Amino acid sequence: VSTQSTGSDIDVVAVRTARQQVIMLTNDMRNVMGHIEQALFKLHELMPRQENTRNGMREEMRPPTRPPFLQVHGVLPDSPAFISGLRDGDIICQIGSLHKENFSNLGDVADIVKLSVNKAVPVKLVRNGTPKTIALKPRPWQGRGVLGCNVVELNN
Repeated sequence: VSTQSTGSDIDVVAVRTARQQVIMLTNDMRNVMGHIEQALFKLHELMPRQENTRNGMREEMRPPTRPPFLQVHGVLPDSPAFISGLRDGDIICQIGSLHKENFSNLGDVADIVKLSVNKAVPVKLVRNGTPKTIALKPRPWQGRGVLGCNVVELNN
């Protein structure tokens, strides 16, 4: 007796339906995660900065700067990246919730950008040795893509 399947016992419609449901749920989850990320950024922006006293002097407590992991190249004039303040050579330490410790490949950056079209994404960067934070707002424009620049992974 043979136990090999010829494929005729597979319910193709059920498999396609289940696959479509998985794809829809995955897309829904990404959308919800994007909303949660934006809400967390807003929450942290609204929180007052804590102050610490040391030697009788007040000083602002600042979060530590994350290590850099991306570099900006080819910022096009009048692009969303240029208008937001990105410049060639900027070194990115964090974009949205993405930083060196949770970065795996440039697809991660593409995911953040896709989830953030027409929404401001905080970008922590270093320009000429000075830390800066800008609000990057990906959006459609007359050029290619929604940013108008390239980023490359830093080789550390």
